[in-house]
Amino acid sequence: MAIDEGLFVEINGLEQWITIRGRDAANPVLLILHGGPGFPMSFMAPALADWEKDYTLVQWDQPAGGATYAKTPTAQGPLTIERFVRDGLTVAEYVAARFPRRPIVLMGTSWGSLLGLTMIHRRPELFRAYVGAGQVVSGPDGHRLGYELGLTAARARGDAAAIAALEKVGPPPYARFEDFLVRQTYTNPPGLPPTPKEAAATAELGRKLAAPVPADARYVARGLPQPNFMEVFMATQRQTFAEVATWEARALGLDFKVPVLVIQGDHDLNTPLPLVRDWLDKIHAPHKALEVIEGAGHNVFAFEAELHSLLNKHVRPLLAA
Repeated sequence: MAIDEGLFVEINGLEQWITIRGRDAANPVLLILHGGPGFPMSFMAPALADWEKDYTLVQWDQPAGGATYAKTPTAQGPLTIERFVRDGLTVAEYVAARFPRRPIVLMGTSWGSLLGLTMIHRRPELFRAYVGAGQVVSGPDGHRLGYELGLTAARARGDAAAIAALEKVGPPPYARFEDFLVRQTYTNPPGLPPTPKEAAATAELGRKLAAPVPADARYVARGLPQPNFMEVFMATQRQTFAEVATWEARALGLDFKVPVLVIQGDHDLNTPLPLVRDWLDKIHAPHKALEVIEGAGHNVFAFEAELHSLLNKHVRPLLAA
């Protein structure tokens, strides 16, 4: 009952790219919301192959990114949080129709975790559990604390260029996208040097993704133009950064009707761990847990084997129950 599909699905008037991969379609579904926005992860299928033993992985190239953008670059529509949430829920409805009676676990990373929290709050009946990786909980507090931690780290390592750049733009909030980018540069690698463990995990991930894409790979949309990834990514970031900077998980309320698991790196300065701990302590959910990956930064998907293990540790028992 293995499944391996890549297809365009009309989502609220726009054809959007969805991949579905798993070794047994009877497994629970894991719907992954990528980060960015504008950073699709469907290309990471080879690195997540082991996950396919336990889950049917559904990846969605959100508007203004990946194959969804490449197919109709001039008709992506408004890039607001509300629009992405609405499209995400429509994707979830499509998945539920494709896999009736199969539990759907929603997993969001970075920007995708902001969408994910909103989606489970709005339509909890669609999902059996939620997993946040590099979880966003507060735009204002996260940006400010990340800036302070980034500046402290730069001073500790004697990085004169980083110190000068951060002191020049000052702490957030930022009216200019270019100032926001300075903060981002020094709360993520390579501006923020990775830990040895993070560097090794990133190198291993790169090795897994370096192999040529098989000619029959279905996770790749064929016959489309290849836009400049970085230009598209930066344009999408520019259009969304101001709204993200004011977003608050607290505005959703503290009561959630599905289990919540958060996986965070202890070296994550982009979405700092102290804020995540504080928020998770305050929320109410049928089950909640926090797992911290030592040596990990914001990109916890570089630690895909540890993520897989933690999913099986926490989520599989919930599904069985």
